[in-house]
Amino acid sequence: MTTALMSFFEGETDTSIDFSSDDHSIDFCDDRNHYKEIRKILFPLKQQVLNKIEKNKSADKKNLNIFKAVVPEILIWGTFERTFSTGLGLKLQEIAAVCGTNVVNIDKKEGKKIGVDLRAAIGLGQLKAGTTTQTGTHKGDSLNKLLETSKKENAEPFFATALGESYEYLDDNGVLYIGGKSFWKKIGVDYDTVYNTIVEVIVETYEEVKLVNIPTV
Repeated sequence: MTTALMSFFEGETDTSIDFSSDDHSIDFCDDRNHYKEIRKILFPLKQQVLNKIEKNKSADKKNLNIFKAVVPEILIWGTFERTFSTGLGLKLQEIAAVCGTNVVNIDKKEGKKIGVDLRAAIGLGQLKAGTTTQTGTHKGDSLNKLLETSKKENAEPFFATALGESYEYLDDNGVLYIGGKSFWKKIGVDYDTVYNTIVEVIVETYEEVKLVNIPTV
């Protein structure tokens, strides 16, 4: 497992996961029906990672930065991390819509709306993987777009983070900030099911990436 991914997931939970062990099974004490749905949504990320790695392996070294050109392992593991992380954001929105109560994935059901991802009982808002994502700090342009769209829709605005600490508060603009277990509980989904299934698919992908034939320098 890449250092960045290990650090991210170790920081997002109190659960201790030994990535060096050959036993990557996870004890689930959560909603098995949601588990199946979440796995189904996340599973394509595995093949996306492998396809992207194969594509990048064949890239002209002249088009790569010097580190990736000289040390192929950096290219392989960097591709794994970037591809999975990028795809995860959209998958989390899909998980919320499929498993959550009265949640709509706006892009899929209503067409693109500026500044919002989900329509839920708690209002109209954005969902990010965590507070370390590019717009996870909920400032500036993202906030303005959210307020503008929610006002037009006459809906309560919210900013949610899917992973990490649990929190819930209102700011001076009337925006609900909610994250972690608080967010998933609000829409009727068990946080541990979401988190553990993500870890499970990441580890499975990691095992397959380890089998990739890394070109010699």
